[in-house]
Amino acid sequence: MITRPKLPSPFLTAAICLALPLLAAAQSKPVPTAGTAPSPSGPVQAPPSSAQLIQQGKSLYRAVRLKEALEKFEEALRLEAGLEGQSALRDEALGLAAVTAFRLDNQPLARRYFEQRAASPDQKSSVRAFCYYRIALTYWREVHDLVARRGTIEKDRIVMSHSEAERAEIDLLISGGLNSVDMTLRLVENYPEAYNIRNLLYAESALVESDPAKSQALRLLSIEALNRAIELTEQAAVAGRKTDIADFGQPTIRIAEFSRTPEEASILIDPMTRLIEGGIPTRRAQPVFPPVKAPKPEATGQVPPSTNTAPSAQSTPSVQGSVATNNSMLKVEVLVSTAGEVAFASLIDGRPELGPAAILAARGWRFEPARLNGRPIQVSGLITFEVRPPRNR
Repeated sequence: MITRPKLPSPFLTAAICLALPLLAAAQSKPVPTAGTAPSPSGPVQAPPSSAQLIQQGKSLYRAVRLKEALEKFEEALRLEAGLEGQSALRDEALGLAAVTAFRLDNQPLARRYFEQRAASPDQKSSVRAFCYYRIALTYWREVHDLVARRGTIEKDRIVMSHSEAERAEIDLLISGGLNSVDMTLRLVENYPEAYNIRNLLYAESALVESDPAKSQALRLLSIEALNRAIELTEQAAVAGRKTDIADFGQPTIRIAEFSRTPEEASILIDPMTRLIEGGIPTRRAQPVFPPVKAPKPEATGQVPPSTNTAPSAQSTPSVQGSVATNNSMLKVEVLVSTAGEVAFASLIDGRPELGPAAILAARGWRFEPARLNGRPIQVSGLITFEVRPPRNR
């Protein structure tokens, strides 16, 4: 009896047919030998070019992802550094990196990139002038922060309390800023923004000067530069240039502190406020702070002072909400537009975790529009919020 062999099932036959091509493909692949890396399975991706990195950085900048944007611009600069000569891409990357560093408040880095762009071979004089103006602006930003942190309102006047080292640093930065303004004006004689930065630098110098006669002389230099900035800005407006954007390049008077109460406004002495009409607060908002942990007392064995004392009738209005901290101050810098609205607010000094609430409150302040000799100007100054813990109930 002859037995017929069993034929494979249709399912097994199909599986074998599918497996044979895979087996053949696997056998055709070279086996890596010791010391060699396996070849990549897909196509190798080319690294982005300078132009692509700049475009990526611009997208991140528009999304306010500034640190990532700066990284892209700096990577583009590293690629361009290996090429001979000056390129349009390197010039663009330098400008974008400088502006981004400025927005990140890294003024020394912003200054370095502006300086590199100004020093580029065959750079246009207009671009070089712009760079020197922005260099002056970085100097003023650093000066402003140093001056603002040490100013306090005591009774009827502003008192500055800088150390000798701080004063030396301020003087050095002011000198650098004024030199940069001079370089700008040598290239473009009628540069309104440069005159405004000169005005602000002299105003800061006047605030820290302890000699009354010298302080007054510096204020006069400040107002002289401010008047010139106003004049040139008005001429630019007539010529069709847009001049209604609120920023620190527009004519701005620098005052030390805004009064925190109507009563304080009636007694506070600030020589700059006497030179203008308006510029006083018409609406004041107070921040509502989130709950935060009080700092741990030092292990000195001493009993910490009580923090539930109610403020006196003459004390500055403070925020008494959910903050469990010792008394502290938050200083917020504001730029008041010619319409009397807060166009810019930034925490200058104080606990960072309380900054957002303080900035939000500062943005809620309103001011009588300021004028100097009948001409509209912006006002730069500080709002100080005093933080006190809640009272025991």
